[in-house]
Amino acid sequence: MSGRRGKILLALVGLTSSAFFLWLAVRNADLDAVRDALADAKLGPLLLTVLVLGIGYGFQAERWRRIADTQALGLRSFYAMLLGGLACNNVLPVRIGEVLRAGWLSRDAPMSGGRAFGSIVLDRICDIVTLAIFFAISLHVVASAAWLVRLAVGAALAIIGIAIALVLARQYTRRRKPRTEAHPRRIVRVLHDAVVMLGEPIGRRHAAVWLGLSVCTWTLSALTVVLVGRSVGVDLSPLDAVFVTSALALGVAIPSSPGSSRSTKTGPTGVSSTVTRPSGLGMSCTGPRTCITRV
Repeated sequence: MSGRRGKILLALVGLTSSAFFLWLAVRNADLDAVRDALADAKLGPLLLTVLVLGIGYGFQAERWRRIADTQALGLRSFYAMLLGGLACNNVLPVRIGEVLRAGWLSRDAPMSGGRAFGSIVLDRICDIVTLAIFFAISLHVVASAAWLVRLAVGAALAIIGIAIALVLARQYTRRRKPRTEAHPRRIVRVLHDAVVMLGEPIGRRHAAVWLGLSVCTWTLSALTVVLVGRSVGVDLSPLDAVFVTSALALGVAIPSSPGSSRSTKTGPTGVSSTVTRPSGLGMSCTGPRTCITRV
């Protein structure tokens, strides 16, 4: 009974916090203008967006399956666990969905909790590396701004931190002494197994496949930005869409960055002329980030 009460309490806390942050996001929005824009939205691109998202999640699930390297579960199982984790991230705080994904994998594979958690860490590392590359490629579509500099510095520091962490994990794996029995503390066992997995050689072929699947995932995500924009009359070039996708996703991944904490009113200015203000949308669109976020 206590376990059930804990789950109910966690769900209530998650839903309450999500409702609060949703209110923060829309409190200054012109809801009448949003309603008018949605009334004129084209249904076709939105339906296609759902299909593209589903395919993109398939690439992401396949990447995670290859990282986990288990024969006990197929792509369908990884797809279901991925969607479950993403759903939990949307309603529960501190991205608890990633921890739940590790728990589900550890239970169903089965494998140690540390190795399951290590697969999640590698999965997210692939995302950050890919998004940093996308951001660097598309950065020239906007004029220089203070928040862009902070985000670029944050992305660079994240890449450096990832490289250092992987090197240290590799050194730990090489120098560790084999244990004849498991550590009595579960958290220590989990961290130990996770570090050992991160320190294992990846190989160029595996790294190339993982990053290739990541590129497919985030390319399709950028395509959804284009489709959503077109449904409400906002025309974005491919580079604009890549910038929106990478900036917002990195903003969520990097603490105190614009994508997670700033109001959309402070979006970048000086975007290429392909970004236009949709007719009948009673709000300013000073860049692709503000357009798509407000939409």
